[in-house]
Parts: sequence; structure tokens; C-alpha cells
Amino acid sequence: MDDNTSTPVTPHIASASIWEGNLGDIYPPDGGSQQAKDVINALESAGIPCCLDWTICVPTEQLSAASSVLQSQSTHELCAPRNPYPERLFHTFPLFKLKGSVAWIQLVPSSDCHFECTPSNFERSHKGLPYARLDIFAQSLLDTYDWVDLVDLVDGMDLSPEWGIENLQLDGTVDVAWAERKNEAIRASVPLTDSSCLLEVNTTPWGRREIWERIVGGKQSRIGPEIPKEFWATRFRPKGDQDPRLPREKRAFDPLKDVECSGDPSNYDVVVVNWGQVAET
Repeated sequence: MDDNTSTPVTPHIASASIWEGNLGDIYPPDGGSQQAKDVINALESAGIPCCLDWTICVPTEQLSAASSVLQSQSTHELCAPRNPYPERLFHTFPLFKLKGSVAWIQLVPSSDCHFECTPSNFERSHKGLPYARLDIFAQSLLDTYDWVDLVDLVDGMDLSPEWGIENLQLDGTVDVAWAERKNEAIRASVPLTDSSCLLEVNTTPWGRREIWERIVGGKQSRIGPEIPKEFWATRFRPKGDQDPRLPREKRAFDPLKDVECSGDPSNYDVVVVNWGQVAET
């Protein structure tokens, strides 16, 4: 794991934009995947490995270089930092806005993501976008006790107890040392008040296996009354569905096959997997 302590980056702000966007801004026509690909290509061309989740993760030691790459592009402008948010350091990292569009790029160092940002830990979508491998991403959420995101991942991928045993390190506890370092960085980044402690992360040494078993064991209980449990494995996945990272034509069961979807189907981004392991349908 990448345990380097991140250093907040405060480069010159060329143009500050409000979070809601500017008058005349438009939404990216394809959900922003092309814009994300342009940023990824620019960073990789500069020798900076990176991957996506809800942000763009780059190696901690190359965060400043990644920020410089985006500042050198005429298509992006550096924004004023976000307001502090509980359990996050986003307000200390570079935030960029795509000019003329309601789209932002948040750079985050790998030390904050709690995994090594190297190509061997990535898997590519069919559009070429790099994402953290499923096991790497799940382990990072487990080690950082990111309960909400780990629950969403388990339900979205319908992960089983056996998958965790085979792919994750479940012995020991969450990374308390990482949490303590993050809290130090949070305290250093905001005025200390009676309530600023609410921004900090939990430092309880929860057992990894206990967390995993509780989250995976609760998939059915998280299904709401509006969804028939006899047909759904999780609140996101119907029973009999295959890996949602596969293109629809490769999946044995498509719950959306009778739903008319607007837009170009090629805009949907999926992660490339080993087709040899997928039964032809």
C-alpha cells in the first residue's frame, strides 16, 4: 500500500468558478467520459499513471506534476478549493473545471486512496479508461473503513463472502495508522473549533473480517420494499445477472432489455474482462 503522507497542493488559481458552474455552461453529452479520457491521455503522456473512481487518482509524489499538466491545457481552469467535507481532504487537492461545461476534475493522491497507483493495479474499460481493479478498490475501501462506499460496491457487484476470502486480506484490522495520519492532515487544513473534530475519520481498530461479513451478509436486508426480493440479489442487481462490467451483449441476463434507452449505446462505459472466462450467450 502507498503510505506516503500527502502534501496539500495550493497552486496559483488562474480562475475560480462556483461549484454549480457558470452561465452558459453545458453538460457533457456523453456523461463526461470523453473529457475524462482526454485528461487521462494528457496525464499518461506526461508519464503519470492514473485511474478513476469518483476522482482521478495519481501517485502521491506526482500530484503537483499532474496539476501542472492540467494547468498547461487551455481546456481546463483551476478552481477555488471545495469546502471541507467530513472524512475527506478534497479541499486540499487540485480541482479543475472543464471550460464551458458543467464538469470538474478532482485530482487525489494515491496515499489518500490507500492503494498504489500503478498500471498493474488497473483494469481498462472498453473506452480505454483506467479503473482500479476490483480487488484493489475493495481492499482500499475496507482498509480505510469507508463503509458507505464499500456497501455500494458490494451491492453493485453482488460480491459474495467467498469472493472476499479469495481476493481480500481479511485478517487483522483496518489501517488505524492511515486514519491517524489523515486526521492530522485534516486538522492542519481547517481552523480548529469545537466542531472541527466532526470532519475526522474513525480510528477504531475494526476487524476486517467482521466488517466484510456484516456488509456482505446484509445485502438482502438493504433491498427496499419497492423491489421484490425473490427477483433481486441486491438493491442494484437482479438474480441471474452477470458481471455488470460486461457489455450487454455479453451478459446472460439483461434487466434493461425491455427498457428503451435514449442516446448512443456506445456512450456506456464498461470494464474489459477476460472474454475467455465468459460463456457465450
